[in-house]
Amino acid sequence: MIDKNLAIQTIGLSKIFGGFTALDKLNIEVEPNSVYGFLGPNGSGKTTAIRLLTGLSAPSKGHSYIFGYDSFARDMEARRMIGYLPDVPSFFSFMNGVQYLTYCGELFGIDHTSAQKKAHELIELTGLQEAALRKTSKYSRGMKQRLGMAAALVGNPKVVFLDEPVSALDPIGRADILNIIDDLRDNMAVFFSTHILSDVERICDKVGIIDHGKLIVSNSVKSLKEENTKQGFEIKLKEDPSAILSAIREYQWCTEASCSATDDNIFKLLVYVTDENQARQGLQQLVIQHSFSLLSFNSTQVSLEDIFLKLAGGKDHE
Repeated sequence: MIDKNLAIQTIGLSKIFGGFTALDKLNIEVEPNSVYGFLGPNGSGKTTAIRLLTGLSAPSKGHSYIFGYDSFARDMEARRMIGYLPDVPSFFSFMNGVQYLTYCGELFGIDHTSAQKKAHELIELTGLQEAALRKTSKYSRGMKQRLGMAAALVGNPKVVFLDEPVSALDPIGRADILNIIDDLRDNMAVFFSTHILSDVERICDKVGIIDHGKLIVSNSVKSLKEENTKQGFEIKLKEDPSAILSAIREYQWCTEASCSATDDNIFKLLVYVTDENQARQGLQQLVIQHSFSLLSFNSTQVSLEDIFLKLAGGKDHE
């Protein structure tokens, strides 16, 4: 059933090129005033999905909706509500940043004076003040992504699609854009396609993981962590603990145990358990009995990267 209150809704959305299925029955729901992280390896179907959602490509099967309007069949109504930053934005090389954004505003029906005012506001928002009057042909790739972000916001969209918006930025620039995205949720829904897991973990309310054109999971970051967390301990030692692995595995509370060494000759013992209290006592006793030099003893914390590698890792990707 179509829900007009959802910012984005897809029902069996698919794209087939010849005999190749680039997107296979995608079903997602994105709430208004939220940031939805769309994760996947290169070639997983992320950009294909965005092109369908923005009405730039026709689906082979299924539908996508922007606040109840079909992205392709009712493209004009849907497009009035969206902004889009492609992964490699391009501009008129003879225009400077202000001129380009003013032009974009006029395409939305904004009068010249108001469009120019909006252009300056967005130039400031995206940190392009020093390059505002520079020809876009002289922009670095990072500057072009900032300008593309500004252009995506000209029409005051209700939904903005961002395809790898921080991939060309240095750490400071990336932090700036992520802060902007974080603030955008106050006024719109943000569909944030990326492969940078730490960025998703930092700002997204919900995440969808796609691989080989199929949606593997769609849930809040918090719920994903809760569902995939295993009780355990990470212990760092100066000495190799391989000799006690068999003893650890004999304990009833142990479900899995392994050790590895870092480049600086620090040994990491990773133990997953069923009872944290019993395991903590048993492991501490073993460390003392074998006179290991203990560097750290911490409960394991699952990251979004761990979850991603578990769900989409270990497969061939181009």
